[in-house]
Amino acid sequence: MITLFCLPYAGGSAQVYKRWAGKLHSSIRLIPAELAGRGSRMGQPFYRNTAEAVQDLLPLVRQAALGGGSYALFGHSMGSMLAYELLHALREESMPLPAASFLSGRGAPHSEYEQGRRIHELPDAEFLDEVKQLGGMSAELLQHRELLDLFLPILRADFKLVGEYEPKPRKPLPLRLTILGGKEDSTVKGSLVEWEYYAAGGCDRVLFDGGHFFIHEQESDVVALLNKTLTAVPALI
Repeated sequence: MITLFCLPYAGGSAQVYKRWAGKLHSSIRLIPAELAGRGSRMGQPFYRNTAEAVQDLLPLVRQAALGGGSYALFGHSMGSMLAYELLHALREESMPLPAASFLSGRGAPHSEYEQGRRIHELPDAEFLDEVKQLGGMSAELLQHRELLDLFLPILRADFKLVGEYEPKPRKPLPLRLTILGGKEDSTVKGSLVEWEYYAAGGCDRVLFDGGHFFIHEQESDVVALLNKTLTAVPALI
């Protein structure tokens, strides 16, 4: 059995990954992480910065790391950023690192930082226009002001995390990364190949048809990759 922790994109909750549960191999235990301020944690204060988010996520992953079994991390877009920082936090604590790490829908830290934009500071209309360009926002949400009023603070808080994130210069992670991207994703900054600088074991780059939300558009193919990779991980006793 291997535990797969999934970190959501901006505006997402644990719910975005729960549909994978019936499609993942029976040997994979899915744990979609719920971030503060949404879903089952609605009402809790949003994270002030990335470091605070990582410290909140660490206990969840630490339990698996110390439990003696295999585990893996998956993050998409903002979740990719959080997963990368979580990997460094685990290494700094000398915790066992995941057997597999999937970073999806985001360019290498230096590329994203150099071209970062603080769109969370824009007025509502302009902010929503920027978010809509990413795709993934349902028409129902945009047509219902009550839902939008509930969702906007979550989006702003998440885009603040992303917009104010500053990667630190550190040694490459002592592992191999799997980098996922959409062939038509124009939101990713730089080349995905540049993730090579961040992993001593190198990277596997896998491209899918679709834009920024290819993980939903090509869900079957993404899950197939996870199944293939994670069922090949040697079982730990």
